[in-house]
Amino acid sequence: MVKLIIFDWDDVFTLGAKEGYYACYRKAINDVGVNLSPEEENKRILAKWGKSFKEELKELLKEKPELIDTASEIFERAYWGDTFVDALSVIEGTNEMLVRLKDKYKLAVATGNHHKMLKDRIFPHFSIPDVFLQIISSHEIEDQEKTKPHPYMLEVIMKNLNVSPNETIFVGDAKTDVQMAYSADVEPVVVLSGHLSKEEAKELGVKHIIDNVTLLEKELERFN
Repeated sequence: MVKLIIFDWDDVFTLGAKEGYYACYRKAINDVGVNLSPEEENKRILAKWGKSFKEELKELLKEKPELIDTASEIFERAYWGDTFVDALSVIEGTNEMLVRLKDKYKLAVATGNHHKMLKDRIFPHFSIPDVFLQIISSHEIEDQEKTKPHPYMLEVIMKNLNVSPNETIFVGDAKTDVQMAYSADVEPVVVLSGHLSKEEAKELGVKHIIDNVTLLEKELERFN
């Protein structure tokens, strides 16, 4: 029986996150004089997806590590400015669904986004209700080897909320989300509003695939 639902955030609840991140990364490397082809840029970003922003920039600038600090400053200005938030929209029905779910389940978030960005910018901007018992971000984790797809973030939440893996599900949109869930012995639910297609999710062995997060309540009937 499901007692705990842990969510990824970007492209699960808010759409446009991928485009927002890419715009910030592109500005950061372009402004220090580095231009990558769209294919190479995408390949490098996905190689470190779910890690900290600094780790992403290390990958994007791996031939010119001396530029990382300057690029990081440029990225931070773009990310904390309007470049990222302006790219976002929230999936209609999200807030109402969260209010309903909190009466039946423990809710938490494990995300590659910054905790402060969620709490100070995104939640107020989209009037997200205060329903999450814990939010853990990859930016809080000193050892970046313990970010997605490592199970650490899910394990911390389950331990803190006193819930076992077989009572937990993880809702995400990317391959690293699925891998993290499997590593933690948690059943994944994939939403098709982000990285993965239905075919790609099936190839990863995912049994629970929904078009968007507002269909989760119906999918939960298959668990309970």
